[in-house]
Amino acid sequence: MIEKFYLGTYTKRISQGIYSIKLDKVNKKLFDLKLEYSVNNPTYLVTSKENIFTVSTKESLGGLTYFKNGKKIADHHSENSGPCYIAYDEKNNFLLTANYHTASLILYEINKDKIILLDKIIHEGKSSLGSQEKSHIHYSNFSSDKKFIVACDLGTDSLITYKIENKKLLKVATYKATEKSGARHLVFHPQKDIAYLICELNASIEILNFDKINGSFTKKDGIALVENDEKKWAAAIRITKDGKNLYASNRGKDVLLAFKIEDDGLLNHIQTIDTLGSVPRDFNLSSDDKFLLVGHQESDNLTLFERNEDGRLKCIEKNIFAPEVVNIVNKN
Repeated sequence: MIEKFYLGTYTKRISQGIYSIKLDKVNKKLFDLKLEYSVNNPTYLVTSKENIFTVSTKESLGGLTYFKNGKKIADHHSENSGPCYIAYDEKNNFLLTANYHTASLILYEINKDKIILLDKIIHEGKSSLGSQEKSHIHYSNFSSDKKFIVACDLGTDSLITYKIENKKLLKVATYKATEKSGARHLVFHPQKDIAYLICELNASIEILNFDKINGSFTKKDGIALVENDEKKWAAAIRITKDGKNLYASNRGKDVLLAFKIEDDGLLNHIQTIDTLGSVPRDFNLSSDDKFLLVGHQESDNLTLFERNEDGRLKCIEKNIFAPEVVNIVNKN
C-alpha cells in the first residue's frame, strides 16, 4: 500500500516550494520525492480532497495560496510577513491563519473558489522574555467539534479561545500557561476532553482539561521534555488516532519523545530517540499510525520510523533527501 505525504518548506536556501513523497508500507521505504508546487515559503499547509491551502509569501507580503486539482486557484496576501500556521474547516469552508510576527489571527472563507477575509484580530500583550517581547501567535485551529477556535500565543504564554458568530471572531476564554513557557502547538485527545499543549521555550507539555461547553481550559498536569541542563527548544506534537500514544520533538537535542497516554489522560514517558537529522521541526504519522515520518529543517533529510505495538519507535530508513522541511501533511 502506498501513502502520499506533502512537505511544507522554507525556500530560503535550496527548496522551491511544496514537495510530495510516497511511503511504501509493504517494503517500508520512502520514494519518489517530487516538487508539486512552486511557491514561496509554504511553511504550513492543509489538504482536503483535491484542495491544498498553504501559507505563502509574495514579494514583501504574506498570506495564503489555494491550489485545486494541481492548479493555483487564488492568492490572498495582505500582511507584512508570512503566517506560520493554517487550518481548515471543510464543512463551513473556513480557513484560519496564525502569524507569529504580526500576532494576527485571521478568519477567511472559501466562496466559489475565492478567498474572502472575514475577520482579523491582532493580539496585544507584553512578555517578560527578552526574545519574546510581545504577542506571537504560533498556532490557531478548530476544536475537534468545530465549535471553537484556539490560538496559541507563544509570546504571552496563553491559549485564547474564540467562537465564530456572524462570521466574526468572538473571544470566550483565556488560559495562562506557565510563565516563560512559550505556548506553541496544541493537540486534542480523540476520545477524552483533554488537550496537550507543547511549550517551546521551557520544553514541556501541559496536560489540560477542556470544557466543551464554554471552550475553557484548566491545567491537569505537566511534564518536562528535557533535563534541567539540556537545551530547551520544543517543536511539534502529534497524537495517535486511538489516543494511546503521544509524540513530541525537541530541536535542542534533535530527538523525539514517545509517551503512553494513561486512562486518566496523563503521560508516561516510554522512549527518547535520535531523529538522525538537524532541527526536527515537524513529523507526522501515517494514516494507519504504523509509521512516523520526521522532517529536518537544517539537514534537509527525512527519517522514517516504524511504531511497535507499545508505541516505541524503530528507525527503518534515514538520510532521505528533502529540503528545508517545516511541515509534513497526509494527503487527504
